[in-house]
Amino acid sequence: MTSEHHLIPSLTEGLFLFDREGRLVLLNPSGERLIGRSEKALLGKTANEIFPRNPDLCSILENTLNEGRSLAHHSISLANFEGNELYLSISVSILEDHDGAIQGQVLLARDDTVLSELDRSFRRADLLTTLGTLNLGIAHEIKNPLGGIKGATQLLRSELGEDSPLAENCDIILREVERIDSLLESLLSATPTDEIPLKELNIHEVLIEVIDLMGHWEEGPAVTYVKVLDPSLPAVMADRSGLTQVFLNLLKNSLEAAPPDSEIIIRTTVPPVGSPHPIHGRMKGVVQIDIEDSGPGFDLETHDFSAPFFTTKPKGVGLGLAISEQIIQNHGGRLVLENRDEGGAKVSVLLPISTQKTK
Repeated sequence: MTSEHHLIPSLTEGLFLFDREGRLVLLNPSGERLIGRSEKALLGKTANEIFPRNPDLCSILENTLNEGRSLAHHSISLANFEGNELYLSISVSILEDHDGAIQGQVLLARDDTVLSELDRSFRRADLLTTLGTLNLGIAHEIKNPLGGIKGATQLLRSELGEDSPLAENCDIILREVERIDSLLESLLSATPTDEIPLKELNIHEVLIEVIDLMGHWEEGPAVTYVKVLDPSLPAVMADRSGLTQVFLNLLKNSLEAAPPDSEIIIRTTVPPVGSPHPIHGRMKGVVQIDIEDSGPGFDLETHDFSAPFFTTKPKGVGLGLAISEQIIQNHGGRLVLENRDEGGAKVSVLLPISTQKTK
């Protein structure tokens, strides 16, 4: 026999039933899993109490109930009570009695988090593939004439006296040539790992070296670098120069975003295998490096910060995060961008632990 008592608990979508006062009267098991609370704990509560961190969803429920209209197939993000960010496809239906009077509303929510992540991963992979193709083409096409420009300028500079008004112009040309050459080296550093020999590496050595370099960085506010390093951190198989480029890019971004006299935290951990945190995905046995600042954070809803040529900086070219992500992916790792609950940005680098046995 089919009845609501059997049908509702078996739904794969989360079902939230509200009365005409906007209070919850029914929550199925799928809904409990989505929101991270039991039906018993939420019965009688309003949408604002059930979804305290989701004002957009609360507004949708309030507006559909007040206007007596339904809403179908709307995508929205949900921050649940367990602190996880989910991507949902929702439908809101109005419940009416035989006379057409509104008795309440039903919210059906399907968890599309995995599909959303896959879609973003595929789009990012396409962009990074395009970037990889551009890397070799641009670098090789520019490097050769760039070398000629540099050589000719150096020759001209050597023939000019120090008092010549053209000497300063030559120095400007040489500095700009060096800057372009540095950019090309960054592009070439994002090459596949089968072309780069990987060696067992202590990630702390790279981090300390990069932090020391950042201490001499003249641009950006004065900040304090706080190292919270796990002394038992295992080694990773990596290209040292590639990871140096990654952490220089990430720390420069944090420095540019950080307010004066604030802290930038560099933290290393080994997450437990099977950790439920969504950023680990299917990865097992990883080293996690977090870089946290107290700046404005990321606008993750509207911007794909790791897309090639996307930038929010007035003088940026939008390749730093794209190149960093390509290098990390070449190591079999992941780059994850998040916002801290207390404000600011958190960038996590996940790298596979080395399985190479020491002799």
